[in-house]
Amino acid sequence: MELTNTIGTIHSDENAACSASAVVSAWYDRYGTDVLRLCFMYMRNLADAEDALQETFLKIWRKLDRYEGRNNCSPRSWIMQVACNTCKDQLRKSWRKHEENPVTVENLSSRGDASREDRELVMDVMNLPEKYRSVILMVYWYGMTLAETAETLQISQSTVHRRLEKARSMIAC
Repeated sequence: MELTNTIGTIHSDENAACSASAVVSAWYDRYGTDVLRLCFMYMRNLADAEDALQETFLKIWRKLDRYEGRNNCSPRSWIMQVACNTCKDQLRKSWRKHEENPVTVENLSSRGDASREDRELVMDVMNLPEKYRSVILMVYWYGMTLAETAETLQISQSTVHRRLEKARSMIAC
């Protein structure tokens, strides 16, 4: 009888792992490009952004049960929050503190259809301090609401609004 229960547990664990993998895979297909862009804006180079993307979805797979317990949280908000935290963690690592990643137009993954003004605007946003850059990206690039942005960054909606205003004024100068 104990063997039957153990086998049943193994099968249910395998099914849960398959289910979690399917969910994370679907989220990767749907949000992977947006997460990569967000990671690029934090990390400022493609190789580090790709590393952060992989680490983000690995964390999501490991902690999927934590998401399932959250009320009124969209998958997108949670995924972006994990990505932001992953990038911040990587930027805090001691080996990163001595590394210089200047942002140039050549570093940006530019498609041929981007105008000079668009590239300059992206450069201006990239050169903003992180707390302003992140709200600009989430609201204007990803189309997130103030509430979603606040939830993702774990700040109040009024703080999101103030940071947007400040960022706009910094870019306009």
